[in-house]
Amino acid sequence: SWNQVARQGAVLGIILAASALFEWEAALSGKLGLMGLMCLEWIAVVVLHYYLLHRYTKQYGAAFSAEEGFPFWRAYGYLLNVSLFAGVVVGAVQALYMHAIVGYSTYIARYVEMMKGLMAQMSSGGQQTAAILRQTMEQMQQAEAPSIISTAFSGMWSVVFFGVVFGLIIAAVLARSPKMFASKDE
Repeated sequence: SWNQVARQGAVLGIILAASALFEWEAALSGKLGLMGLMCLEWIAVVVLHYYLLHRYTKQYGAAFSAEEGFPFWRAYGYLLNVSLFAGVVVGAVQALYMHAIVGYSTYIARYVEMMKGLMAQMSSGGQQTAAILRQTMEQMQQAEAPSIISTAFSGMWSVVFFGVVFGLIIAAVLARSPKMFASKDE
């Protein structure tokens, strides 16, 4: 049902939005320890994201009898709907964070300061990387701020992208053909 899809999408969205907030703050802090923790957190969240999508889709599939089966398209469609709801939550949080809470110009200024800190920590062997970082910072500072809507869609599509990729795997694993002569025990 749509209530179940919305509820599961909201739970997943809240987890992914909290993760994104932590990652943005950790990255913008410029502290290497927090950035290392951010990498570990990111791996944990990717695993949790996959696990929850798998679990939700498996629960949904359990509602279909052996005679009906659980075709790939039904599993994949369900998973994409959950991902879309989660993406809406993440997109809304991203837009609020970048435009209302922090402010886009402040976000970019903090990002540039973090990049400058990283460049200062680089040894002389990283001149080419430093030049690329410098060019990236200049482009970011000169770019026009995106609209709140485009920021929200950016956050939403990143979640949907993971849903598309994870969905192919999960739907393939959980799909089952109908069994014409299933026993009552199945």
